[in-house]
Amino acid sequence: MRHLIGIVAVCCGLQTIAVAQGPGTASELADDVLGGALWRIAVATGTRIGFESVDFVRLPGALNRVPAFPVTSRDEALNAAVDANPRYEWRRLGDVVVVRPRSAWDDATDPFNRPVRNLRIENATANGVLLGLRDFIYTNRFAVVPRPQGTAVSFEIQSGTVVDVLNRLMEAADTVLWIASYRPNAQAEQRFPSWDLQMQLRGAALLHGLTESHPK
Repeated sequence: MRHLIGIVAVCCGLQTIAVAQGPGTASELADDVLGGALWRIAVATGTRIGFESVDFVRLPGALNRVPAFPVTSRDEALNAAVDANPRYEWRRLGDVVVVRPRSAWDDATDPFNRPVRNLRIENATANGVLLGLRDFIYTNRFAVVPRPQGTAVSFEIQSGTVVDVLNRLMEAADTVLWIASYRPNAQAEQRFPSWDLQMQLRGAALLHGLTESHPK
């Protein structure tokens, strides 16, 4: 398997950890509901959707375990889901609908707005790219993390952001939803970045990839 990477190569690996699950706050539970609704909308309308959430999103691994959500048309369903969560707004970016916090679109400090240039992925696994993105967000260095199993993907981005990479990865992996979140981590050292990170890919029926981590 060959990996061709057009931006900075080898990076320091970061250990993926599971974030302890406990009773959720109201905002966390609201993001879980919105994430589930967006997964339902994506599958029902054949729309690829990206979701940058304020809090980590906890969903079952299978769509058939996610509560039903009424879908008449794509835009009506998106408006209904997002109107119930006024922190967010949705926009069309090409063929992908992206839901983000209202302040995130123009926030230069948002890690998902980090610029990415001259990125070329060839015959890498989707999970390997997802983990490489995790490391890039923390270190500004990107390399595919070897993962022998998973969907093989190839794509290029000459100039864009982490959001654009997630969109292209979702398309190349033939998945329908990405969810990504970062949040301050009071336990982390006081250096950049001091936040936790979650990214996941979901297909038409199942969870395809998940990373949850924090900087060491």
